[in-house]
Amino acid sequence: MPELVESINCPKCGGPLDVAVGTAIVTCPYCGTASRFRGDRPFVLRHGMLAHRLDRAGAEAAIRSWMAGGVLKPDDLRAASRLLALECVYVPFYVFEVDATTAYAGVLTRTGTNERRTGTLERDYFWKVLGRRSGEFPVREYKLPLAHKAPFDTASMIREARFLNAEIDEDEAGRIAREQVEAHQRELLKDLVDVVEEARTQVDVKDVEFLHAPLWFGSYAYGEKTYPIVLDAASGEVVRGEIPAPTGGFREFLRGAGRSLFGP
Repeated sequence: MPELVESINCPKCGGPLDVAVGTAIVTCPYCGTASRFRGDRPFVLRHGMLAHRLDRAGAEAAIRSWMAGGVLKPDDLRAASRLLALECVYVPFYVFEVDATTAYAGVLTRTGTNERRTGTLERDYFWKVLGRRSGEFPVREYKLPLAHKAPFDTASMIREARFLNAEIDEDEAGRIAREQVEAHQRELLKDLVDVVEEARTQVDVKDVEFLHAPLWFGSYAYGEKTYPIVLDAASGEVVRGEIPAPTGGFREFLRGAGRSLFGP
């Protein structure tokens, strides 16, 4: 008969944990310890976070600055846009330090000689895996600013920010990382050969860390449409921002390109 559990406590400080059904990782609200749960046994993970640089006011200013410049944006984007929503969310990631070596054989056809080639492709990565099962977050586009990494501390979080627990554990994240690194290595082989006949990749995981990154998720209105934008609160960079099509045709495009290259 299974044991009935009334509460689960943090393995480090003993504080009560709020563990939802299906949760793989939960962070203690008292000491910030991240624990992985497998059955009834918690395992403590090394847990970090990215220190934020942009509060709400800073995020709004960064978005306005992004609207003011860049190629393919309407001239009046900043003046005619209205910010509809802006929320900071601490998103969980696993960061794997990996060495990848791919032994390959293939044919180079672009020179017209059908040259056969063999060799090895070696790369080192800090590979990130989103700790959530759902969502449309642009993981590949997001350059995780590890220079802003700090120990996890709930007191240093942005006020009123939303905190997401991980939905996958370290083992599943590791499997995803290995599959993605292997696929990426195969993609890089296209620079070396045109036809890949054989590719064997060895992925060695050297280290892993679980961390939360503060990201501003917002939307703005321009004309009759709404556009999403994601801003990194640690680096201040726009991770992804959807932009309206320019309204002034090729002439407006040239003006925008000139501003981007040579300044106002």
